Amino acid sequence: MILRAAFVLVLAAGLAAFTYLWLERGGLKAWVALACRAIAWAALGLLLLNLSCPVTGSPRRPLVLLDASLSLSAPGARWTEARDSAAVWGEVRRFGDERGSTDTLPTRGRTLLLPALVAAAASDRPVVIVSDGEIEDAVDLPPDLLARVAVRLFPRAVRPDLALTRVTAPARVTVGDSIPIEVEVRAVGGATADSVRVEVVLGRKRLAARTLPLRSGGARGRLAVSSAAVGAGEQVLRVSLVGAGDAEPRTDARLHIVTVAPTPGVVLLAGPADWDSRFLYRTLREVAQLPVRGFARLDPERWRSMADLAVVPTETVRQAARRADLLIRMGPAGSLGDGSAARGIWRWAAGSDSSALPGDWYLSAGAASPVAGAFLGQPVDSFPPALQLTPLESEPGEWAALSAQLGRRGAPRAAVVG
Repeated sequence: MILRAAFVLVLAAGLAAFTYLWLERGGLKAWVALACRAIAWAALGLLLLNLSCPVTGSPRRPLVLLDASLSLSAPGARWTEARDSAAVWGEVRRFGDERGSTDTLPTRGRTLLLPALVAAAASDRPVVIVSDGEIEDAVDLPPDLLARVAVRLFPRAVRPDLALTRVTAPARVTVGDSIPIEVEVRAVGGATADSVRVEVVLGRKRLAARTLPLRSGGARGRLAVSSAAVGAGEQVLRVSLVGAGDAEPRTDARLHIVTVAPTPGVVLLAGPADWDSRFLYRTLREVAQLPVRGFARLDPERWRSMADLAVVPTETVRQAARRADLLIRMGPAGSLGDGSAARGIWRWAAGSDSSALPGDWYLSAGAASPVAGAFLGQPVDSFPPALQLTPLESEPGEWAALSAQLGRRGAPRAAVVG
């Protein structure tokens, strides 16, 4: 490159001299013009020789993607070593879950590399990945992107640990009910314990405790807590492993919020029990924001809890029906619901009722009712027909939320009244 530039300079000077000293014979007076012409031709020649005029700059620092998930703060992890090495290797960018975080500690709950890797690859800089190798979306990483990056692993030394992996309990119960708490414990990292003790505490008060045997690296169990011991209102229960003594204490406890309501909430009386009542009970428990208690009559004289089919005294069922916020009576429940102070009573005729009328019953919304807003925007007229209809008689002062016609002909019959 230097030789070619020198040749261009000599050629430009020679051409300028030939023009002013030989062709125009300007003599000494032409030296100024000769020098200017030589400079101009030399500049033009150098531009033609290398038009882009590239300048060699310093190489850009690599972009280092540092794993900032919780696994790098667990016992046996090498967070300090990984962080210091990443700072030496290039410009550090932390990755983990979707949320942005300015925390300098590994506190992210997931290890998602793909979004950070795609963004780093678009920068056209060398990319280095620093991690312990526990990448959640490793199978989703494109092979072409992985081929362009360098990976530096700081594997975590696995240590024995007992972890409370699952705690399941109802969010709302009624005063007098028991609170069933389902727990699951897992032994990882070669933990050799043959049993583990689980306890439930409220503040400094221990409510329940149980020892669970560990089989095949895990254990499941159930603890029952009396709602009377918990107290009314919203309470925070702490479920923990006692005496685990492992390397990771953060996996030994979980919190559960439970609300103890003074009233039974929703009470369902199904007499006799059928598939409709079972389906309604499960649906109410999934969607209702109140405690749901269900009682089914499987024989003429005894009521059973729909939760576990335990026999329940008739007086207990009567008291629950009287104190309920919403009472649902499916089928003939006798006089159990009489005198109830419930704010709403839902009478649902049993599907097995012999008075039910079979056929294709097409529904339509009523003119005006307190629940008319629930049908706004719903194409009730386009719903598939009901297979049977239990005749209902509207009393004076009652309203009909839905009516039905057999085959879209004949007089409409009330389907939902209140």
